[in-house]
Amino acid sequence: MAFGAGKKIVQKNSAGLAIHDDFVHFVEIDENGEITRKASAALPEGCVVNGQIKDFNGLGETFKALVKKTGKIRQPVTIGLPSGDTVIRRPLSFPRMSIEDIRSTIDLNFEEYFTSRTDTIFDAVIIRTPSDSADKDKISVLAATAKKSLVDRILDLAKKADIPAGAVEPLNFAMLRAIPEVREELCIVASPHNIIATWNGSGIFFRVVNNLSNFQDVLNTMQFLGTQYRQARVTKIILAHVNFQLSTDSGMTIAKVDDPFFAALGLAMREGPEDGLDLRPAEFVELERRRYSFNPNRLALWGLLAGFLMMSAGTISYAFITIQNLRQSIEDMRDNVGSLTSRRQNLERENSELESKRKQTEKILDFLKGDIPVLEILNALEVNMPNGIKYDNADFTLGPLGGVNVVVDGKARSDKEIITMTEGLKDSGLFDSVLLPVSQKDQLQRRVFKLVLRVKDILVMKTEESSHGK
Repeated sequence: MAFGAGKKIVQKNSAGLAIHDDFVHFVEIDENGEITRKASAALPEGCVVNGQIKDFNGLGETFKALVKKTGKIRQPVTIGLPSGDTVIRRPLSFPRMSIEDIRSTIDLNFEEYFTSRTDTIFDAVIIRTPSDSADKDKISVLAATAKKSLVDRILDLAKKADIPAGAVEPLNFAMLRAIPEVREELCIVASPHNIIATWNGSGIFFRVVNNLSNFQDVLNTMQFLGTQYRQARVTKIILAHVNFQLSTDSGMTIAKVDDPFFAALGLAMREGPEDGLDLRPAEFVELERRRYSFNPNRLALWGLLAGFLMMSAGTISYAFITIQNLRQSIEDMRDNVGSLTSRRQNLERENSELESKRKQTEKILDFLKGDIPVLEILNALEVNMPNGIKYDNADFTLGPLGGVNVVVDGKARSDKEIITMTEGLKDSGLFDSVLLPVSQKDQLQRRVFKLVLRVKDILVMKTEESSHGK
């Protein structure tokens, strides 16, 4: 039987990749629907069993082997999942509404149509059935599901093999596009793992089987369709890679499909989102849409934004560096000011001490050069010193609290003589204080003493003299 893209016109080259039990088939067609490239790669034994993927590592290696044969693949490739890894629900009836609203309705009431929502991805497409003409306010919808984890792994394998993934479709749904005869009214397509009923090109019933080998399963499907659509009758049976013989006595047309690439061709013939199912995750679809879409205005805005961000980053970096330098300069200046302040305080303290010493020294000099000579002090010592006392030395020193002290070292025969001397010195008027000495005996039993006399401030003495003069 002849099959092909027919009069399908697409905007650019498109490609399909079909995963079968034993092989992976790839087909690329041009804008006129003509095949430009096709290639196959054998799958490891046990990689796909009864239409279900069992060995993902083997599938990934097969993808890489396929790309070595085809060369660089640039356009997005529609990938066909084996029928055992997908579930296609019988047609659902909905009031006339947009397909987006229908998908939202199915999502909200998912478990009414399928099993658990966990790890499940689905899509829906509007189809035509024999019963659509009975109610113009209703439309029929075909919905399919697959495990999200399975689809994610296949997309990841395709990416690692450098295969740009387009839509992900159930293989038994997509292959119908490559069989022109299914555009007739009610047909049945039988393949090793599927029995499909079609109405005017739309798949309306999908049954998964394991290694179809006799006509009984096809006959059961025909009987089921007779109960569901009494107004329609099967007119053609298409055998795709199955070998059992059918009689034509029933008046039905029997056709065969033998080309192994017809499923991959059906995938490549996909025209757009409205043309079929897509079991890719929504986030992956959005990412691919942004990747392949081109918007000059958005590109210009992105350019302006990038320029603005670069200028902002430069300005912020310059400001940050400038601020850091200013902060460092301020810290250095604060350190310098602190050091200078400390030095100034030390100098002020030293200056104050020197000034105090200078004044004390000046007082001593004034005292020594003043009206009361040293001889007068010595004379007072001689006058008030009893006969039994002798002094060995008289030193003039600067006292710890300022002023001038006279330290007298001497010897006496008794303590009484020392007391008599100190009383006389106190009454002399030359001294502010006369400290009573502590004495001790020497080897000759004489009293050895040290007498400390604080000389009266010369200014006070002058004041007192002036008062007496008045």
